[in-house]
Amino acid sequence: MNKAVIVGIDTYADAPLFGCVNDAKDVASCLSLGQYDFDSLVLLNGRATRANILRELNQIAYSDEHHGKGSVLLFYFAGHGQVLGQAGHLVTHDAENFDPGIALAQLAQLMESASLKFDHVVSILDCCHSGSAFTWSNSRPLSPADVEREVRAVNESRCVLAACRPEEGAQEVNGRGVFTDMLTDALLGAAVNWDGDVTLMSIYEYVANAMPEEIQTPVFKGDVAGTVVIGRGFEPRQGRQIDKSELNQVLSKAQNLIDQYYYLQLAELTERTVRLSGGAKRCATELERVVEWFEETEHDLPDVRRHPDWDDLTRRLREFRKHLSEVSVGEETRFGKIIRHIGHGGYGHVWEAENEQGERFAVKLFHGNELDDAVKVQRFGNGYRNMRDLHHPRIVRVHKITAAPYGFSMDSIQGDNMRKFYIERNGNAEAIVRLMIDICETVQHAHAQKVRHRDIKPENIIISYGTDGHLEPYLTDFDLAYHETNRTMTANFGVGGVLSYAAPEQLYEPNAKTARSETVDVFSLAQLMFFLITGRDPNPENFTKNHETLAHELSNWVDDRASEQLLELYKSATAKVPAERPQTVIDFVSPLRSAEAIIQVASGSDDVPEEDLCRRVGQLYVGMGKYEAGDGQVRMPSQSGQVEIVARVKSLGAAKTAVVEIECSVNGNIPVGSFKSGKSARETINNRLDKMLAKRHGHTVQRHPGSKGAYQVFVTIPDVKFDVSGVTRVCDIIGTTVSGIESW
Repeated sequence: MNKAVIVGIDTYADAPLFGCVNDAKDVASCLSLGQYDFDSLVLLNGRATRANILRELNQIAYSDEHHGKGSVLLFYFAGHGQVLGQAGHLVTHDAENFDPGIALAQLAQLMESASLKFDHVVSILDCCHSGSAFTWSNSRPLSPADVEREVRAVNESRCVLAACRPEEGAQEVNGRGVFTDMLTDALLGAAVNWDGDVTLMSIYEYVANAMPEEIQTPVFKGDVAGTVVIGRGFEPRQGRQIDKSELNQVLSKAQNLIDQYYYLQLAELTERTVRLSGGAKRCATELERVVEWFEETEHDLPDVRRHPDWDDLTRRLREFRKHLSEVSVGEETRFGKIIRHIGHGGYGHVWEAENEQGERFAVKLFHGNELDDAVKVQRFGNGYRNMRDLHHPRIVRVHKITAAPYGFSMDSIQGDNMRKFYIERNGNAEAIVRLMIDICETVQHAHAQKVRHRDIKPENIIISYGTDGHLEPYLTDFDLAYHETNRTMTANFGVGGVLSYAAPEQLYEPNAKTARSETVDVFSLAQLMFFLITGRDPNPENFTKNHETLAHELSNWVDDRASEQLLELYKSATAKVPAERPQTVIDFVSPLRSAEAIIQVASGSDDVPEEDLCRRVGQLYVGMGKYEAGDGQVRMPSQSGQVEIVARVKSLGAAKTAVVEIECSVNGNIPVGSFKSGKSARETINNRLDKMLAKRHGHTVQRHPGSKGAYQVFVTIPDVKFDVSGVTRVCDIIGTTVSGIESW
């Protein structure tokens, strides 16, 4: 496991700074990318005391845990550096005269101890800021020469990257340090090498080349061979070096394209009537080609991005794109004519558009004034790609994405978000629980594809009436999603999720691994369940009050046992400590199914007739009207439609029990391109199923291979009782089996 301790201090009593906290947050966010996957602890301002920093470093350096081959410990410090006498120090928040903070010699000792637990220990010190501002006696600003003298590097095991030369201060521009600004660019992909890795050496080379020489030059020691890999899995670097003559030609063409479009927009966008009647559409078509040329040029000649003239031209390009994102009702766009405004969120506005064939679509357009925020731009694109790749009937289907304006079209759901949609709560317990189960199974499908939504809230659930009159939920807005195997650059700048629905770790430890785990969505689902039952937002802090409110609402339900199960589920799923919650959505949905099964027994008896067992399984698993029951079995699709399920009574046992067999078959091919053969894919699924079934349901539940189609499996369940608990147990095992199969 990779670990990081990240420190940023602005609020020094005698010499405040203005960019270090921003720098620290940005570095932590970069390291939370899937390509790095660091478990980061961030200490800012008042928390960055000498005792706190040393405590955390000591716990890591002297722990008994060994972190495996290739593991990295990274210590980042942004703040003042000072030399007292002959000893260099990192100045902590509680520094005072003759006791500046952490001695570099002590840091070196900690690095040496930690190198026994980690393959690589890296210190990045952006700590030469305005050191002369202190009036301490016998002191001076810290220089990289001091760092080099006191913090030894031993090959690739211990490495140091310092911000500037001894005679220079680590400058700040626009509230951020110039050095760390370049560092985050490098981490976000600018330092990717030909293998798709980011090494410490490639970071240094990028920062050193990109940094204007008149500002500062970083100093680096260790990893001279480029063997310390910080991140893996980026798209490998493309292109070639560019000479001065070719660079001038490229810049000249870019300038011509920008100038030509400038005059086009003057003609097409200045007059409102011209813009609405097709001017915006014509501009968008032309600007799309310009954006494509810029992107292709950066891909083929990545070094062009380092030239300041190219930066100026791309900034103008973003301004042009911004103007096209400011659409209005009645405007003809590339997506069709804008009919109405549906809503807006943190990443853009959603409109309804109608094309020439009379078909209507929803169109989500990114906020044009935030096109300079590269991370939000990437995250918006990531949300589109996640929705595109998650093939599920209850995940809103997306279509075309465009650069001008930056946005995409998607299916228009004839309904409204959960907050606006009227839901009859009085006497409608079964429908509410069924709706919640459907939402959970949609989220579980995303989890099976290694995608965590991380922004589950009423606004991101669209509710519509199905053809049978039942409520149908649709999950949308994956802008904050985290993908374990993501190959795009998405970071976690800022807080994910809305206050009432975000898990505590998203708010207070956004860069920790727990903020990217399934338990984040489990917490949000519990808060969503509260809203669905009560019709109001949960209190983000007073969970005792939430529990009382929920208990009051549930007191009117038909069965106290169902109410008790839901109350206990809410309490466990909203635990402050992630490890105390249900660890998966499968675990979360099991009590919901049990509650629904209890509610369905309106007579108050838990017993289920033998001939009715399979029908009740179908009703509980997929809902009314979505299964075919008869001849001692039930046939139904999984919620995603990718797996066909048959549950049948295989034989009768003693004491009113039965052996139930579940048959699951994949519809179509197994969509796993990484497997060399269908055989290897089937073996992988079988091994995963064996582990999941044994862990959740014990070794009495047995898997048997089938031979139908691309993949088929049989699961035998002994001792199934003819009552509510038996029906719930069968449905839970079906859910586990389907999840194991669909984890492509």
